[in-house]
Amino acid sequence: MKNYTHILAIKVIVVFVFIFSITGNPQSKPNSIYFEALGNGGLYSVNYDRLFTESFGGRIGFSYLSEISLIFSSINDFLSVPITLNYFLGNGSHKFELGAGVVYASFSGGDFLGFETNSGSSNVAGTATIGYRYQKADGGFLFRAGFTPLFNNEGFFPFGGISFGFGF
Repeated sequence: MKNYTHILAIKVIVVFVFIFSITGNPQSKPNSIYFEALGNGGLYSVNYDRLFTESFGGRIGFSYLSEISLIFSSINDFLSVPITLNYFLGNGSHKFELGAGVVYASFSGGDFLGFETNSGSSNVAGTATIGYRYQKADGGFLFRAGFTPLFNNEGFFPFGGISFGFGF
């Protein structure tokens, strides 16, 4: 099962990179880099985002923590890679953002979102985004805030996140 999860994650990343490479620029500054606190990647993530059109985009992020203990989890060597496709409603710089995707998560030991192991584990969970996005077409400051739940065969885990970054 573990090998299947890794293969699925690699396939999703390849498809995502392919989509990035074939799309045109919808605006003068379609790329963004941002830091997200909480949200799809866990406690934090650093993300690259590209707008394929004015109303459609995608994002890939990365998060790593060597050790963390919270009320609901205690894990070691936690790695997450959120990958989402997003749809935007609205005109100008203010948009309503709807997204769906997957989060690849791996850790060497502990308990996280219902997965518990002493020898390490990795899995792919579903994720979504429902929120607000501020981003000018000509780049500059980017702000996002929203509801970012995770779900897998263990259940539904409600989260929220807030992001700050810049478009280029």
